[in-house]
Formats: sequence, structure tokens, C-alpha cells
Amino acid sequence: MAGFSIAAIGFIGQLVIPHPGLPGLTYGFLFPVAAGLYCPFIQIVCWIGNNLAPSSKRAVGMALLISVGNFGGIAGSNIFLASEKPKYPTGFGTGLGISIAAILMAIVLRISCQRENKRRRDMIEQEGEDAIRARYGEQQLLEMGDKSPFFIYTL
Repeated sequence: MAGFSIAAIGFIGQLVIPHPGLPGLTYGFLFPVAAGLYCPFIQIVCWIGNNLAPSSKRAVGMALLISVGNFGGIAGSNIFLASEKPKYPTGFGTGLGISIAAILMAIVLRISCQRENKRRRDMIEQEGEDAIRARYGEQQLLEMGDKSPFFIYTL
């Protein structure tokens, strides 16, 4: 969330400063955009690696993440319109909107993972670990992957 917040500040800066009157400021606001957009990628890859199981589901999740991420180049070449230079309101506005959407999605995802973790912990506490293991069996629990009552999402 912090990375996307930093990027959002950079996008807001790009949208509000006068162009081309202050080229140094224009260039300067690109640094928080770049820093804010590149840093979360590492966290997202780690989050997917920790929260998808079994390994086949994790592999598909990673492939989808990278595939969707590669569409950024296609989108970028179509939202920074030459007719809008030097302000590029469509490009920077779209970047700001996507950054805000990413912040909101991160909040929603965190809350939903916290609730699911609590639900699973409560189930283990109420039913007992041994009863759950007896109901499913070790092999079935392994095959359940992230649907297992013992799987806890990484926040």
C-alpha cells in the first residue's frame, strides 16, 4: 500500500503542476511514480507465493501475475497520447486511478484474509485439531492446499 501511495502522490504532482513552466518539478515528480510502482511488485510476488497452495495453483497464479503485468506496456503506449503533451492528463490520471484502486484492493484483500484466518482459527479452537485431522486425513488436507482449515494466509 505504501508504494502505491507514493506513486499516487507523484501522479497527483504531475497532474497539478504547470507544464511546461517547471521542467525540473515535472521530472522530479516522476521519481515517486517510479519508486512507488516498482517496489510493490516484489511484495505482490511474495504474497502470491505464500498464499496460494498447492504448488500447481501457485505456479498458475505467478504466471497470471506476470502475464497481466506485461499488459502495462500495451496500456502505457495507448494512454499517454501525443495530442495531450506535455501534461498527459489521460496517462497520469489513469495511473492515479489504478494506484488508488490498488490501495483499495489491498485493504479489501487484507481484511478478507484476516477474517478468513480468524474463521479458521476459531474452527480449530472449537472443533479441535485432532477432530479436524480425523475428519479429513493428512493426504486430503495436503490436497486441499489453501482451502485447508490449517492454512493461514500471510498478511
